[in-house]
Amino acid sequence: MAATASPSTGTVIALLQFLQPSQVIGLVAIQPFFGGVNRTASETRLVKVDPLVSVDLTDWMWKAFLPATGEGMVDRDHEVVNVSGPRAVDISKLDFPATMVVVAGFDPLQDWQRRYYEWLKRSGKETYLLEYPNMIHAFYLFPQLPESLQMIQQVKDFILKQCSKC
Repeated sequence: MAATASPSTGTVIALLQFLQPSQVIGLVAIQPFFGGVNRTASETRLVKVDPLVSVDLTDWMWKAFLPATGEGMVDRDHEVVNVSGPRAVDISKLDFPATMVVVAGFDPLQDWQRRYYEWLKRSGKETYLLEYPNMIHAFYLFPQLPESLQMIQQVKDFILKQCSKC
């Protein structure tokens, strides 16, 4: 419920437009943080390579932030953690936005990110994979890296493409 003291019809129209439900037309998943009970090849192979993401750190994060249930902790194969795993939800009939998934070659989480991309594709969703083979997790935080600026430009292009469909 909203009220306005303005006699302006334009104000009322603008307010009504503002109150309309938003529609998500695109999703940019920059190195999304997924996981699962079993270690992936990239988690094992890159255990000491990425200075920002380690197996010890991800283990701590999952332990700290997964909710407890009446039966104990939610495990890492929960459908919101391991979205493409054994308890994956069928989203094939859902109206899911076009999605860009960004993956870095030295990110220990890259296998989970690629699984997410593949799960979206199998679900019939419009999805794009953007790979940076020589980058680490959160490389985009370093503006001195050409790949950082390149990724920002590609995200911008994706957003503009999705907006042009409206």
